[in-house]
Amino acid sequence: MQQTLYIGTYTNDGGKGVYRAALSDGGKLSLIDATESTSPSYLIFSDDRKIIYAANEGREVEGVPGGAVSAFNVQGDGSLKKAAVSSTKGGSPCHVLAHGGYLYGANYGDGTVAVFPLGGDGMPGELEFTHRHEGSGPNERRQEGPHAHCAMTVPGTDVFCVVDLGIDQARFYRKDGKSLALVQALSFDAGAGPRHVVFSKDGRFGWVVTELSNYIYCIEYKSEWVINSKLSTLPPDFSGRSACAAIRLSPDGKLIAASNRFHDSVAVFGVDGADGSLSLKGIYPCGGATPRDIEFSPDGKWLLAANQDSDSVDVLSVAGGFGVVEGGRLAVSRPTSILF
Repeated sequence: MQQTLYIGTYTNDGGKGVYRAALSDGGKLSLIDATESTSPSYLIFSDDRKIIYAANEGREVEGVPGGAVSAFNVQGDGSLKKAAVSSTKGGSPCHVLAHGGYLYGANYGDGTVAVFPLGGDGMPGELEFTHRHEGSGPNERRQEGPHAHCAMTVPGTDVFCVVDLGIDQARFYRKDGKSLALVQALSFDAGAGPRHVVFSKDGRFGWVVTELSNYIYCIEYKSEWVINSKLSTLPPDFSGRSACAAIRLSPDGKLIAASNRFHDSVAVFGVDGADGSLSLKGIYPCGGATPRDIEFSPDGKWLLAANQDSDSVDVLSVAGGFGVVEGGRLAVSRPTSILF
């Protein structure tokens, strides 16, 4: 049975926007159609899967300077119909989160979180407010100020986590009226550059991948969030350039995968369900260049890599030791996000 996926892209090299594709039982990808949108660089579903939200990481979206968030209605046949676009009033929104009746956009460029109310139809309204982070890090080129990079719900709670690359923190919030109330700020090693986070389904554990230091930090909730351990995503003898991008948890919760851009690989770890610790299974070629995003298929059989600089989405076989599937490549201009 084929599985449908959506691919977000950068559109400044001629791409159309959100691509829809099918993944076959044998791990082959085929293109179905595309929906026009300006650099929809990250995609998520609404809880009922009837809407796809996108972060539009453009300098200008539909004539309005700065980035935006957009919403697409998923039609009965799986095709998309653009329904709403709202400016984030900030630079380079690169991630979105639907949580508690609101849509949150992480503005990488200026380190703010944009907050939009969601209507009864699931559509984002006008921007309600923005919340700005403050601070910087030791990397003068990349951490001259805050850079909000990801927002994720902590499962089973009303709390969500915003990871900020520029200030080396994961910040846990609750919405409180027209402001965000800080629950906890968890700091990582100076210069680590935390980028993305995933949580276990029960909300006990989390795993934060760092772009600048190429580590995964294992965190656990006790009376508050604490760091238990960290592991490199690179071979011990590697000394070249690399920058982690995505981190994903397998559907059964037993594997964590992280992508290494420029090393062009995927590091795969086994998850200890008792304490959330990780053990390295292997580091595997991703099939292309610069894996901006990765994602497991819902059946857990495949791991897909959105290889931005080879203009391709490539399929790795989980059962086949994360080998690249022959003939599994789909040509897509500058892919940045994969959503099943």
